[in-house]
Amino acid sequence: MKSMFQFFAAVACVAALTACGGGSKTPTVEVKPQPAFQVTETLAGTGTQAAAGDLVVINFVGYLYDSSKPGSKGDKVESSVDTGKPATPFVVGVGTVITGWDQTIVGMKVGAKRTAILPANMAYGTVARSAPTTNPFGYKDIPANSALVYDIELVDVVKASVPPVSVPPPTTLQITDTVIGTGATVAAGQTITANYTLYLYDGTRADFRGTAVETTIGKTPLDFPLTNPGVILGWVQGIPGMKIGGKRSLIVPPDLGYKSTATASIPANSTLIFDIELVGIK
Repeated sequence: MKSMFQFFAAVACVAALTACGGGSKTPTVEVKPQPAFQVTETLAGTGTQAAAGDLVVINFVGYLYDSSKPGSKGDKVESSVDTGKPATPFVVGVGTVITGWDQTIVGMKVGAKRTAILPANMAYGTVARSAPTTNPFGYKDIPANSALVYDIELVDVVKASVPPVSVPPPTTLQITDTVIGTGATVAAGQTITANYTLYLYDGTRADFRGTAVETTIGKTPLDFPLTNPGVILGWVQGIPGMKIGGKRSLIVPPDLGYKSTATASIPANSTLIFDIELVGIK
């Protein structure tokens, strides 16, 4: 019975090594006391203000945080100032650099200087960074969980381009008379003589007119029977009611245009815009 008890005790020790004093323990990483995030503007800028998404150029000097040193600036760990040229441009406020830089630089104006105290979770966190192999300036390693201090000068800002707002094309035929004619009125099924210019619809333009793909302007006007086949349904439905001398714009959805058929200059399922001048009725 005693030997059986010793066997079960041994099994229990294997299952709970720390309780029995055996086995290896997971090494712990020292987490140093962290300062609060703090930004001090030491020089106000007068130029363009940086916002999230802008491309920025900065000069910087980075130090290990040391509360016993003036400004809490301990050993230097990196610097663009030492190299004599600014850091490589980057987009700010979108996570391409450490969080502390994003939050420090957004809102700065060109010419401004700020000093930022960054706790480790706003710098490199648990990742340690070694000093560069070629190290003429004597930079120190950045241990894991290090708080840092940065002096940052904003040198330049290139504002993010605002993407154009695109208005979706209409799904029904749109008819706009730009000039009311004074001659006879065209009826459905008649043959007309007309000038026209055809554009691809572009929702980013104020007049929605994109690429001009066809025109008769400067040429002899052409005859068109208002029947399908003959012309597209957008013309069959959109031109009756015009008067000779009149000008009309039609925005034609794909189902009233060329539908899924593509040509060399008109993609499949294109919304089209026609500027039409009615010259005569046959």
